[in-house]
Amino acid sequence: MSKRSADVVEDGNQVYLKRQKITQVSLSNPSSTEEIRSARQLKQLLSFDQDLGRAKHGMQSLKIFLDAFAAAETDNASRISILKEYLSSQLPADKDDKGLPYLSDIMQTWSLAAQSNTEALLSAVPAALALLLKTISTILDFSEFGLRLGRTLLQKPQQELIARGLSANRTKDFVISPAMRLLRELTMFDGGSLAKLVFRARDQYFKSLPRNLLQKFTGDGFEDRRKPSIRTNSVRFVLAIIKFLPADRKRELLDQRDIVQALTRDMKDDPPFVVREMLETLQAHVLQDEELPRDAKTKIVNATSLGRIAMLYRYDQPDNEITSGKKSVDEIAHEFLQLACTSPDLGVLYRQTGFYPRGIQPDSSDEVDADGAFIDLGLDSIEWMNQFTEEVPVRNAILSDFIQTLRPWSNIKQSELLLSIFKSAPELVANYFYGKKGFGLEPKLTATWFGFSALIFSTIQLPIPKFFGHRERYARLPPPSSIVLESLLPRPLNQKVFTRCFNQPHKLISFFAIRLLSIAFSKLQTALVFYHEAAIESSSIWTQAATRLMDEFCLRCPSIKDVISYYRNIPREDLLQREAITKLLVLYYEVVPQIALDAKFDVSSTLAVALQAMEAANSPQEDRSLHAMELENLFQFARFSPGMRWFAKVEGLSVSPFTAMLKLSAHAPPGVPLVKLGSVLASVAQENQILQAQTEISSLDTLICGLRMANESTKAAAIYQFIDDCLSRCVARPIKYEFTLEELRTELQVSDEHQRPVSLVTLAVLEQWPFIVKSASDMVLQDIASFIAQHLAASIKIGEDKKVLKIISKRIAASTSANALSQQIIERSRKLVDTVKVPGPRTIPESKTKLTKKNETLSEQEKDRVYASMFVDSQTLEEHHNSLVKWTTKEVDEVIEGGHAAALVMLLSSKHLSVRKEAVTNLSKMAAKVRESNYEEKEQIWLLLSEVVETAKKIIDQEPLATVISSFASHAIAVLNDPLHCLYPKINKFLSQGPTWDLDKLPLMYKILDESPSLDDAHYTEISWLLNYMLIGLRTTADMSIYRKRRIFEKLFSLYNNGYLAAGLRDKVLKILFRATTIEGASTTLITRFSSMTWLQAQVALGGGVSLKLLMEKILESCDPRRTETWSNKGAKGTKDDVMRF
Repeated sequence: MSKRSADVVEDGNQVYLKRQKITQVSLSNPSSTEEIRSARQLKQLLSFDQDLGRAKHGMQSLKIFLDAFAAAETDNASRISILKEYLSSQLPADKDDKGLPYLSDIMQTWSLAAQSNTEALLSAVPAALALLLKTISTILDFSEFGLRLGRTLLQKPQQELIARGLSANRTKDFVISPAMRLLRELTMFDGGSLAKLVFRARDQYFKSLPRNLLQKFTGDGFEDRRKPSIRTNSVRFVLAIIKFLPADRKRELLDQRDIVQALTRDMKDDPPFVVREMLETLQAHVLQDEELPRDAKTKIVNATSLGRIAMLYRYDQPDNEITSGKKSVDEIAHEFLQLACTSPDLGVLYRQTGFYPRGIQPDSSDEVDADGAFIDLGLDSIEWMNQFTEEVPVRNAILSDFIQTLRPWSNIKQSELLLSIFKSAPELVANYFYGKKGFGLEPKLTATWFGFSALIFSTIQLPIPKFFGHRERYARLPPPSSIVLESLLPRPLNQKVFTRCFNQPHKLISFFAIRLLSIAFSKLQTALVFYHEAAIESSSIWTQAATRLMDEFCLRCPSIKDVISYYRNIPREDLLQREAITKLLVLYYEVVPQIALDAKFDVSSTLAVALQAMEAANSPQEDRSLHAMELENLFQFARFSPGMRWFAKVEGLSVSPFTAMLKLSAHAPPGVPLVKLGSVLASVAQENQILQAQTEISSLDTLICGLRMANESTKAAAIYQFIDDCLSRCVARPIKYEFTLEELRTELQVSDEHQRPVSLVTLAVLEQWPFIVKSASDMVLQDIASFIAQHLAASIKIGEDKKVLKIISKRIAASTSANALSQQIIERSRKLVDTVKVPGPRTIPESKTKLTKKNETLSEQEKDRVYASMFVDSQTLEEHHNSLVKWTTKEVDEVIEGGHAAALVMLLSSKHLSVRKEAVTNLSKMAAKVRESNYEEKEQIWLLLSEVVETAKKIIDQEPLATVISSFASHAIAVLNDPLHCLYPKINKFLSQGPTWDLDKLPLMYKILDESPSLDDAHYTEISWLLNYMLIGLRTTADMSIYRKRRIFEKLFSLYNNGYLAAGLRDKVLKILFRATTIEGASTTLITRFSSMTWLQAQVALGGGVSLKLLMEKILESCDPRRTETWSNKGAKGTKDDVMRF
């Protein structure tokens, strides 16, 4: 006969007849729940009972009770009252003893479940506790209950229970997930007040975390937000602890490589809400955390993780949150990557030097003699100049690896990201294309070809970095030509590719090649200007480098013969292509004339055909604009032809090319300014001296303005023919018209000093007018007379010789038939002076003036920015007297880690005697409390506090403790609290040297500056810590006296000159110097005792920047002028004048 199970027992007394095995109680079916109506009922349900069925019944009833809080339509007042009464009843008898467990019945039930291996109850208890913590966090009055519960959960027995749940078999997600949710709620409770304690127990909680982060959703379809997977719960826990941990602990967390890698490994398969939360948290609490050092950020923002985030560009899971106004996953990923890859202060972008590779010294004196002149071998003498033809070392190695994984030809956002990276780190352009050797650009009508071509086009459009990336001036040596060339014509482009593009039947491919070459030539033109500037400012070797760059560029671009051949084959109706290729031909002659002269091109015939097409075309306005732009390019091209006959009529044209240009300018559409055509006209006119150029308003612009008004006439063609004839004669025999002008001035008795300019073409008009009167009809004569009258009036208005023009007007009128309408028109020219329209003055480009004003404006902005950054920590030290009593109510760990001990130490430097004595007393009590506690680093902290107290006792009755001593002690507390800190061994060794410290020395200064670091690669970290406490320690004249006595500033000057100094340390040195200028008499000491002005002038001359100039001004403003004048021959004013010359 088999044993009866507990389920079939009818009489309760039968239970005591034979002991049952509790572990055999079946919990497969959910226990029934009951509605909770009172705190007493809740207490009975949750009281400890070895009957696991009743225990689970109580847990489920509690869960149902807590779930009701989340229902928005219900009134929770009664439930809050029940819950408060229950939580209050569970408080231990000794409320001050925080070591006693809270909710002991639930903890015992949890422990019983673990002993009996009842997984259903192991899942139910942490699930109920997580929900309880979540509910308590929404009720402000319950925060004390939550903190007690949190401390109980962080006790060792509960840590082991949580760790057991986290380490359960990976198939038992119903056990792992509740434990993970409980940890997350524990971390987030009360604004993360328990986050540090959770992290301190990482040996228990983080042991199985990497494995759990890889347990992604494996069901059908997509993951439901209401039933998150193990990975989702694990990810949300990691994000919560990242969000609430302080910077030092967060850095330790990011050092957990297995956790960090597992966090982003499967993010492409995560649901949208998890991905969105992950990226937003990492952006706000890792990238934008200013207290987190860069090396810690790169642990999670590296090439691998960036590549995984970039995979989100192809994220395809349905996202219902987009309809509510939230950004899509790919947009959030794009913003994150943009911030991480292009922000030098936030992400992985390191300071780089543009086109100068890592490891070279472009200002090195090895290649230069004592006078700064380069040796005669030129570029060949520079060893590294030809080394970077296959690969280039870069400073941004992480970004270099990451961009090779992108597919910018298949995704617009990836292309935008890559271009942003190129713009922020120009050194990566050559590095990227060197890595794409196998990616050809053979012309094909495919999406990949179009995408990659668009990327190259946009890359070439990127601006050249200022000074080619070398700080604030041109370097002595130019960058390698091979690197510069990659930003002009990247390696996938060569003569073979361009030739195939021109031979393609598809117009789009050939048009792309033309436009790409045009922007490449324009960028090369800009680069050559920079090379010329550098040759003037720095060294003539830049001229050799510019020649080499042009030679290498010409080897990649197609021959001009191929371009001309393609131009000749373009149909006349293909206006867009013709305009683009004529612009390219102009650039060939402007930028690389050495290869442009290889081919012969009859521009006259081509120009004639284009002019005929322009005159005959009855096309829309858009086509006429393209015709005009093509003609403008051809005229520019003709300027380079030495045999161009500007004033000779071409067969088939009614006017000469120069007059055709005038006509084109007068007919130019409003949207096509034809600025370059104006420069050609001005150049030809000045060369042939047909129009004067002495007046402020250009006579050429005045003539074009008159022709523009003449266009409204029905006889405009006759006017252009008359002007063309006058111009041709003026060019053929200019001496004749010079003599005529001299005769007129002699007749008028105009002295040389009162002579005003007159255009020779006006004299040609005077000569030709009698002939046109005889041959032209009255209608034509009237139109020409109207033009001449307007021209004479405009010439007088712009400042030409009024007397000469009046006599010319009279002679023209006299040559006309009496009482003819044309004569009357000429005679009225003098009355048109006030009403005639003339163009505005052709102002010489005011770029220099505008640039000067802009620089002045920027200088003011820069000055404010520098002062804001340098004086951010230089305000008067505020004494927080509440630190004297505030620490007494805190736990030891909170006193140490919360900064209360450091603030109390700083009060030893208070100017008030009572505050100093009270601080000594409190520090003694604090030291005793620390030693009696269970704090891990209690011995070291106690020793530090005790030595500070003994040191202060020697002096505080007479004067404050030196600020530099209290600053050292306050900073040392954080070091002793972290055994992994690089200065931990040195500070412990310092504390073991004696019970008191020297009051006139800076502790550990020589140990840090002159000795090797305790840990490899930690030298600059130690220096940064030293500079931090030195900055805080410089407050009063007494502190300045110690700095003077110990020659601190000489050390700082020497440290600043270290060429390998880590980023940010120079700014800290400058902050100390700026701090010194705020102390009375310190600036005078810097000038007279440390020769600071000589050092600063040398640094400014080497391109030190605005900060050093402002420091010089600040020292001179705050020094004693009488003392300085006595010490120096020039005095403060003379020294300041010297400063302004830099």
